[in-house]
Amino acid sequence: MKSFIEYCNEFLRYLSDNKFYSVNTILSYKNDLMQLGKFLFVNFNPTEKFTDESLNSFTVDLGKIDQPILKSFIAELSDETSKIFPDKVNSQFSKTSIRRKISALKSFFKYLKRRNYTCANPASNLIFPKTPGKLPEFITQKEFDELLGSRDSLDLGLLDRAVIELFYSTGIRLSELISLRLEDVNFSKRTIKVTGKGSKQRIVPFGEHAEVAIKNYIEIRNICNINNHRELFISNKGKPLYKVQVQRLVKKTLMRVSELKKKSPHVIRHSFATHLLDNGADIRAVKDLLGHENLSTTQVYTHVTPEKLKEVYKRAHPKA
Repeated sequence: MKSFIEYCNEFLRYLSDNKFYSVNTILSYKNDLMQLGKFLFVNFNPTEKFTDESLNSFTVDLGKIDQPILKSFIAELSDETSKIFPDKVNSQFSKTSIRRKISALKSFFKYLKRRNYTCANPASNLIFPKTPGKLPEFITQKEFDELLGSRDSLDLGLLDRAVIELFYSTGIRLSELISLRLEDVNFSKRTIKVTGKGSKQRIVPFGEHAEVAIKNYIEIRNICNINNHRELFISNKGKPLYKVQVQRLVKKTLMRVSELKKKSPHVIRHSFATHLLDNGADIRAVKDLLGHENLSTTQVYTHVTPEKLKEVYKRAHPKA
């Protein structure tokens, strides 16, 4: 019989080598499974004290892990007075986090059953907790016009402008932007080749303003690129940009025009999708541009903005 850790590691390797999950997703799943391992250890070995080392040699009969046990695990995560997870913070085990943990359980036990390590998938009928609907935050078109309206403006540095213009013109994710290479940019067709989640690639068009900003930046990039890096975006020190650098750059730039609490690359992605749909874009096309797997993920952007509501009201109400 394999140890619990061996089952987990085999599953995580499968996600990496066969499903091409991102590093962040695999780390999240690993954390979820380690929490499950701790819960199982405490319940199956009530007289023993749990330590991180004890989990390495912990073995469990997979046939004894049934749906009630997994439901108890989920309930423990939701319990603010949990003795098994006393160091948790409220946000760590929010409904959104628990939904992901249930996804991890479903995938893990589905894999174990497929490999004939267990006869049943006890997680198959677990129910996801409902999360309150929350509209995505976004920057208004007016605010973007104020920020990027003049391509000749010297208010933004060449790197800052190129990053913001490309984010807004394409709606790509932060991880997708920093992994872009110079050869991924096709200026003649005005497109970029993006490698998204699961190493899936897609072609995304960009606009004229983004083209000008990128070309202007590349002149400086070629001077700074003393180590011949292939990444499109590098710092003035000649090193590829990393996530925190881009997050700071975006936050600093958006502070000029927006009072949103959250000023991140993902907010620009939200703005990209919202503005496209507000201006009549087909939702299926937006889905493909964003690199979403399912249309339901894109449908969150079909909310009606206050500007659109006012426009409809003024046009339709007799006393407007």
